Amino acid sequence: MRVLDTLCVMARIKRDGPGLRDQLTQAIAGITGAGPSWPAGAPTVATVTTARDNLATSITDTDAKEDAWKVAGQLKVTRIAAGADIMVKIDEFTDALYTPSGAEKNNFGLPPKGAPIEPLHKLVTLVLTDGPVPGSLKFDWETIEGAAYEVQWSTVSTFATVVGSATSASASDYVISGLVSGTQYWCRVRPVRGGQSAEWSDPATRVAPV
Repeated sequence: MRVLDTLCVMARIKRDGPGLRDQLTQAIAGITGAGPSWPAGAPTVATVTTARDNLATSITDTDAKEDAWKVAGQLKVTRIAAGADIMVKIDEFTDALYTPSGAEKNNFGLPPKGAPIEPLHKLVTLVLTDGPVPGSLKFDWETIEGAAYEVQWSTVSTFATVVGSATSASASDYVISGLVSGTQYWCRVRPVRGGQSAEWSDPATRVAPV
């Protein structure tokens, strides 16, 4: 088959899981309907059925994992909020016990009020690894005291087109999902605090896992 013919065929074949699964199901019906006229050596009903069923199982497994990851992510956000509320109360009580600027506050993981805060700066460590499900990537970068982080990802290294963006309160185990499996992405992060932001990190790149 010529290259142009191959490209035309590929353009008509669904590349997403559910769409391809449905095409395979239709093909099974077509092969069955063709009966004895179906050519020898062409894919059989059994072959197509196996491919369809394997794909359907993978779709179900992936959907379940994505749902579980979303639930886990929501639970993490809830627990972060609960932990932060507790630390606010500890901050208030240690203010009363040791004064807001008391060095004893360090014993509770709280810098004394008025102590210098690490200035915002360009992040130099940005690590990308495969995420927990196909089409997902996991980020890790260094922590800057009191900062949140803006995250961007693109399919071009110049970020001329930004595919997606988000804000993270954490510098570890941040996951983006819904990416196109097999596609190369470039990602960058910058810290923000009090309406100020630092320079973007140098991009890190990785192909979204299949």
